[in-house]
Amino acid sequence: MNRTLMPTEVTQPTLATASTLQVLLSQSEDDFYGSLQRIWNNVVKLEDMGIIQQENDKFMYAYRFAEAELQRAYLGQTDTGVSAQIQ
Repeated sequence: MNRTLMPTEVTQPTLATASTLQVLLSQSEDDFYGSLQRIWNNVVKLEDMGIIQQENDKFMYAYRFAEAELQRAYLGQTDTGVSAQIQ
């Protein structure tokens, strides 16, 4: 039995695609660290105002701020997805 050779196209990612992916990853990372910084800044403000007096309170408020950041990010993604579908 002879082997049948079928030509296959090997697609290599172009430089433009690779750089676009890197930009998206970098932007996503910046957004993530920006969110963490906002959460921490809010916790520090509450601590400075005297609202946070115990270590456990820091975690409770940080968790609540993180939920708000996730909600904001999710709404931002759905808004972007809806506008992209409309166009």
